Amino acid sequence: MKIKKINFKINDLKIELVKPQIEHATDLYQAIKHDQKSLGKWLPWAYDINSIQAEANFIKQIQKKEEIIALTILINEKPSGVIDLHHITPNKKGEIGYWLSSSYQGHGIVTQSVLAVCEYAFNELNLQYVDLKINAQNDKSIAIAKRTEFKLMGNIDNILFFRKIK
Repeated sequence: MKIKKINFKINDLKIELVKPQIEHATDLYQAIKHDQKSLGKWLPWAYDINSIQAEANFIKQIQKKEEIIALTILINEKPSGVIDLHHITPNKKGEIGYWLSSSYQGHGIVTQSVLAVCEYAFNELNLQYVDLKINAQNDKSIAIAKRTEFKLMGNIDNILFFRKIK
């Protein structure tokens, strides 16, 4: 699926959501490695990315997939995280996932990125709703869901299901 670059500013931070490129691998790997313990608490794959090459291989895989829209979060041109829209059912639904370097958390970057991806999902892909699945202990992601007006739909095995309807 094609997506144009998404840009916005928060204070002195210039944020761009762009297609992942192999040249992003080093910075993304370093961010994952730096935050591995905190990321791994919510995203077990963080322990599987154990080299720049492993991150580059992941980027190559997602570049080929049509059923996922993955975007590198560039902050002042530095790759600092990823947001994606996956489990897409055309003209119906999708699910958002994300991670961001701890160096940039707390600035509203993920909140604005989630809103931008929802806007794209609703206006360009004609999706009717977008979901977030969040561990019930992940207070930061729960706060993002609330700030972006996702509604809590349920709780199964300590996973909260949030939904935003078009």
